[in-house]
Amino acid sequence: MRRFIAVLCAALLLLPGATAMSAQDSSYDENALRVESHHGDLQIVRGVQGTVVARAGVFHGPKVASLVSQSENALAEARVFERHYGPSQYLIGLGIATLGGAIGASRVPDINTAIPSLLTTASVLLIGYGGWKMETAYRALSKAIWWYNRDLKR
Repeated sequence: MRRFIAVLCAALLLLPGATAMSAQDSSYDENALRVESHHGDLQIVRGVQGTVVARAGVFHGPKVASLVSQSENALAEARVFERHYGPSQYLIGLGIATLGGAIGASRVPDINTAIPSLLTTASVLLIGYGGWKMETAYRALSKAIWWYNRDLKR
């Protein structure tokens, strides 16, 4: 009986399913994506090694769709990210510039007080709308990476 149990345990240890599982785990470990922040820039890195595959900085965004094209759901979210990220940067930049114009206009003597007020209102709207678009982009990026990682073979 003891020999039978020993043979059974040895057979279970030698099953090819256990070997295939560890190979699939290493594939996931090598291919999974994550987002990191590095000196104010957004980086998308792959795997345990942390290979940088895309960067996003001021006024330029990564091409996430090409990274996650293997997953249909991830690709849809990546397109949302790409559609919102660039315009959000420009809207926020324009809003900050308009705010600077409003501050400058408020310092000019004998200027109509409506001008700085309108510039301030415009800057708040531009920054607010740009911030909303950026939040939408970051949410879509998070979902795209989640869908991509979820659909990887384990």
